[in-house]
Amino acid sequence: MLRIFLDIETRPTSRMSVREAVTADIGPPGNYKSADAIAKWWAENGEAKRTEAINRTALDGTWGEIVCIGYVVDDGIVGVIHCETEADTLRAFVSALRMSCHDIPAWEMNAQYIGHNIAGFDLRFIWQRSSIHGIDLPKWPLERYPKAPYVYDTMTEWAGFGGRISQRNLELAFGLERTDPLENGGADVAAALDAGRLDDVVAHCAEDVRLLRELYRRMSGWHETD
Repeated sequence: MLRIFLDIETRPTSRMSVREAVTADIGPPGNYKSADAIAKWWAENGEAKRTEAINRTALDGTWGEIVCIGYVVDDGIVGVIHCETEADTLRAFVSALRMSCHDIPAWEMNAQYIGHNIAGFDLRFIWQRSSIHGIDLPKWPLERYPKAPYVYDTMTEWAGFGGRISQRNLELAFGLERTDPLENGGADVAAALDAGRLDDVVAHCAEDVRLLRELYRRMSGWHETD
């Protein structure tokens, strides 16, 4: 069975129509009646509330956008795919995945997708964005395909269904050392992109995948019995 380790980095929507839609309902509380109180609220809170609403779209594949996709198959070399457009990034990812697995018969039904919160985030986000761009994925492990390749989610395996633990804390528990240009990891992605630090975001994504594979080794006993 192939093991496909996967991680994505996302950003808020760049579409003005979506930004306008997700901020349309922002306004002061209903008990603000006077023009002065309303103006004061907008001056003190308006921009921050708009920014917060837009930034939340990075966590929703309906609106947010994929910046890059990090992956590695089994013991291969970690790769991170980023192209000029999100659609091109997704197409390049699908192509690279097929090339990496081309010599394995029926690989789509004999693969395990591995990630941290991959079941709750990465897999669905990739499928949603691919659907929006009209890009055909290989057989993708969502509920639509009950016999599709199955998933190993390091967060769920460790914390249990409904439980949560960050990948960084799991790395710390296992004594794994991280070399990451983003001090706060994924939380710094949006700010890094705004600052023109795309290379650092890509390096962060690669480090996530590298350490993800090490966590999987420790948690599953991979190679100890294979």
